[in-house]
Amino acid sequence: MKKTITLVVLAAFLMCVFSVTAIAAMDSVPMTEEMSGGHVEVMSNESVVTTSEENAEDADYTKLQISPRNEWFRIKPGGEKEFTVKVKNKENESVFTSPHLETMLYGEYFMEEEWITFEPGSAEIESEEVQEYTITVKIPEDTEIGDYIAQIVFTNDTISMPYLVPFPTYLNSLMLSIDVWEPSKIVIQPRYIHGMVEAGQTKEYKIQIENKGDEAISISPEIGEDELWIGPYENMIPNEWLTIDAPATVDANSTAAVNVTVDVPEDAKGGYEGCIKLNIDDSATERWGRDYEVHISLEVWKQPTTAYQQNFTVKQGQNFSVVISTSQRGYDKYDAETEETEEPSFNVTLALALAGLEGEDMTPEPSKTVKTVGVSLGSDYGMSYVQLEEETSEEAYHVSHIEYSETYMVTNATAGVWTLKILPKNTDNFEYTIEIGG
Repeated sequence: MKKTITLVVLAAFLMCVFSVTAIAAMDSVPMTEEMSGGHVEVMSNESVVTTSEENAEDADYTKLQISPRNEWFRIKPGGEKEFTVKVKNKENESVFTSPHLETMLYGEYFMEEEWITFEPGSAEIESEEVQEYTITVKIPEDTEIGDYIAQIVFTNDTISMPYLVPFPTYLNSLMLSIDVWEPSKIVIQPRYIHGMVEAGQTKEYKIQIENKGDEAISISPEIGEDELWIGPYENMIPNEWLTIDAPATVDANSTAAVNVTVDVPEDAKGGYEGCIKLNIDDSATERWGRDYEVHISLEVWKQPTTAYQQNFTVKQGQNFSVVISTSQRGYDKYDAETEETEEPSFNVTLALALAGLEGEDMTPEPSKTVKTVGVSLGSDYGMSYVQLEEETSEEAYHVSHIEYSETYMVTNATAGVWTLKILPKNTDNFEYTIEIGG
């Protein structure tokens, strides 16, 4: 932030330099009546421009070593900040210093003199001695949110410039930058929704808006384009897929829900992206120039009706096992009212081909099922707003991912080519392992 402010200040200063220099250069070009199309009186710039060469030898600057030269901090309206500045006298004689505020004309907002106090108010600093100034900044409660820049000047020594400048450049000064801000009173959960929706199905998602402020805020959610999303969309979510149901206001110190219903047609497939602009009336929103947004990413899939098949060969009397697994990330099940029956499952059949004929399908029961749950304290990407399991305590434990696996065992198998058939339900991915022997 300090680096950014310094670049802005430098850019503004250089613009002034280039503009005035260009004007001075134009004034120095002789103009004739033919060039101007009429009579022109040209005012010489010699009266307002003093060259550095002429005054270099006569310059008499008071040399002070000031630390720090730049001070930046963030503060809320009504807040107070104190910092110390060390001023060392590099002259061979004592120097009188009396700090005061000089407003920078190119700042976003103007800093007021009554915000700043100095202790001591002035000081005579002996040669090679150091004077410490305690500077206190008090920001009034009604101060506008924004950036404020000013110089704290210790002596009136200015640097001579070979061109006209809009404000003096003080030699013995400190650049003070203040970001007057206030934290957002709004908490949104989640800020990103990743959902799996079966084609032809409807799902509901809930966005919680918590108002921590002392006054009610108005909201007006609408479907919009996500301006912050990086990269091209595979498909934009059509507006007709989404229905938003939300209150007009969120009361002070309370929580309200924005219900988003997604109705996906039968012929849809693939990935879709979109966002909900919440249009919250909050000063922090105005400060950053954008509305609160919740990005929505949908994976539209179809429940297969034909099983996946894989053949494998087994020798007489061998044992073999088949392990089938799948995983769900927390945000894949953010439609948090998900019932237990919608957990991933598999219809598994095993068949042995005998004498070149298709054998009878066998539907084995899994010999082992495993459910592995990953739990975080809300620090994972997007997970702090997702709850897949019932809370067991008041701690902020959140399920970030769940893995499911089923194991099928066949002992003393008949030799031949076996066919594994897997029909998944409520999942768009799975993997399997066939282990023979052992």
